[in-house]
Amino acid sequence: MVRAHLERTERHGRCRRQPYARELQRTHGVHRFQLECGGWHATDNWTKDVTASEVAALVRAFVDKTLAPQEGRPSPGTTTGAG
Repeated sequence: MVRAHLERTERHGRCRRQPYARELQRTHGVHRFQLECGGWHATDNWTKDVTASEVAALVRAFVDKTLAPQEGRPSPGTTTGAG
C-alpha cells in the first residue's frame, strides 16, 4: 500500500512520470524505499523514508475512504426491526 502511494504521489523534480518504488529495508520502524524515475535526468533515483506512524496514517485514510460510502447502511444480515 505504501509503495503504491509513493508511486502515485512522488515526483522527481519536474518529471511527470510516475516513479517505480522498491522497498529497500525496514529498520527501527522506518521503511526505506528507492524510487526510480526512469527519465533522462542525471539523478533519476532517490530514497524516501516512511515512518511507522506515516504507514499507520496511510492505512487509516485508506480504510476510512473505503468505509465512507457504507456509512448509514445496515450491516449484512442485520434487521431493522420494521418487519
